[in-house]
Amino acid sequence: MAKLVFLGSGGGRYAMATQARATGGFRIEMDGVNMHIDPGPGALVRAKEYGVNVKNTDVVMVSHVHLDHSNDCNAIIDAMTEGAKNPKGILIGSVSAINGYENNSPVLLKIYLKSLENSVVMKSGDSTNLKNVTVKATPTKHSDPTCIGFRIEGSKTISYTSDTEYFPELKKYHKNADLLIINMLRPDNDSWPMHMNLDDAIKLIKEAAPKVCVLQHFGMKVIERGPETQAQRAAKETGIKVMAAEDGMKLDLNKNSAPLGKYLNK
Repeated sequence: MAKLVFLGSGGGRYAMATQARATGGFRIEMDGVNMHIDPGPGALVRAKEYGVNVKNTDVVMVSHVHLDHSNDCNAIIDAMTEGAKNPKGILIGSVSAINGYENNSPVLLKIYLKSLENSVVMKSGDSTNLKNVTVKATPTKHSDPTCIGFRIEGSKTISYTSDTEYFPELKKYHKNADLLIINMLRPDNDSWPMHMNLDDAIKLIKEAAPKVCVLQHFGMKVIERGPETQAQRAAKETGIKVMAAEDGMKLDLNKNSAPLGKYLNK
């Protein structure tokens, strides 16, 4: 059984700066493991707004160092360890997130190294086990060269592209997931370097053939045109259930629901 909460559906610097869509990342609860993925600005505020107790976090996962994915990483760790007084939990992150790269400082502050049970640096192809859940790092092509996606395998398989441009090999890393989460910055065929637009997302959905796909990480142009309209086009062209994330959207991926899970209003 798996449940998700989207603490934001926006991405990119303008959506982040204006909070036209929230940028708090998303949460997965699966097989006894509570995960917070890419806690960008406002993660704590959105968690409170949408009824999430961040003290219950077991794992924080950061795909790369950019602010809209990592800014509240330390805040979440501080909250889940009660001000670093009660060490617990694991941080899984890219090289940039944990060690930094080139002239970029790491996201993780040194004070929190001691408050975590472990920190795991992952590169594409690496995997790590969390109780009954396995996390695999998937490749990306992004301006942070250490950026990774995550394929999370347990009673359900949830695959997350993170920020990346489309490339033909991407499909094999996200193939046949119960849920595929695609970061789609731009609408239709409007391109932006190192990110996907709707046309790219449609290609990946067709090739990876997930049971259900959620589009998120919307830039201002997607927000202005309407994410739901974009998702409807993707569903029509792929024949697969495609949803546009909303701030506060909850998904319950239970075995008895068809085709995958039920959408619960916030």
